[in-house]
Amino acid sequence: MMRAMKGWLILCALAASCTSDGTRARCAAGGALTSCPDYPRTAQGACWKLVDCAVIPLSKDDPNRFDWGRCVDGLETQTDDVQDLIVSCIAASSCDALQVQGSPDDPNVGDIHCLHLGAR
Repeated sequence: MMRAMKGWLILCALAASCTSDGTRARCAAGGALTSCPDYPRTAQGACWKLVDCAVIPLSKDDPNRFDWGRCVDGLETQTDDVQDLIVSCIAASSCDALQVQGSPDDPNVGDIHCLHLGAR
C-alpha cells in the first residue's frame, strides 16, 4: 500500500512540474514536451528566451550589466552566419541547459555556452 502511494505521489509531482506554461514562463519548463510555439529565430527572439528561462534579466539600470537590450545589441553586431548559429543554439537548448551561475539577476555571461559560438 505504501509503495503504491509513493508511486502516485511521484507521478503527481512529475505532472505538476510539466505544465504547459512551464516553470519559469512561456512554456520554458526545462525538458518538458509541450505544444508551445517556438521563439522567432531572431536576435530578439533568442534574447526573449533567455529572459523567459530566467537566464538574464529583462532590464538593468547599470550599463555594465547584461540584460535583454545588451543581449540583442550583442547578437545584432555579429555577422549573419554567427548570429544564426547563436540563435539556433539558444532555440535548441532547454532552459536548464542555458542556466548559469548568478542567473537571472547577475548572470556569469561568459558561461552561457551558446554565446561563445563563432568566436574568433
